[in-house]
Amino acid sequence: MTNVAETAVLVQGDESVHIGHPELQALPRETKEIVVSCASGLRHESAWTGVRVGELLAVADAPPETTHIAVTGADGCHVYVELADALSGLVATERDGETLDSPRLVVPGIDGMRTVKDVVQLEAVALAPDEDPRTYEHHPERGEVS
Repeated sequence: MTNVAETAVLVQGDESVHIGHPELQALPRETKEIVVSCASGLRHESAWTGVRVGELLAVADAPPETTHIAVTGADGCHVYVELADALSGLVATERDGETLDSPRLVVPGIDGMRTVKDVVQLEAVALAPDEDPRTYEHHPERGEVS
């Protein structure tokens, strides 16, 4: 795992923008109480602090036809989150006032497998209504594509 101060997140929309830790810290930040539900059934409510996903997408000029964000972690975890859900989430750099080792995607209402740790890329994507985003996902900790 990398140190958050050394992290850069690639945000892709109509433009591709590398956002390093200093830039991430300079963007408007907020703190939200978000519950993360783990596969084990445990639920953890924490105060997450970071940059709103919408703020990051705006930096990269996400196209208006965006339906999902594709989020990739350094470990190869790759998930798709519906834009409507993602806009209520954060790319967090702190949890309960403590600095995280790496940025983490946290979104209210999505399960823990989708809260990508060590985020290295967010991409605005447009999927057709009949396209199932799960066919493109990869969860290395489960050793499978969902």
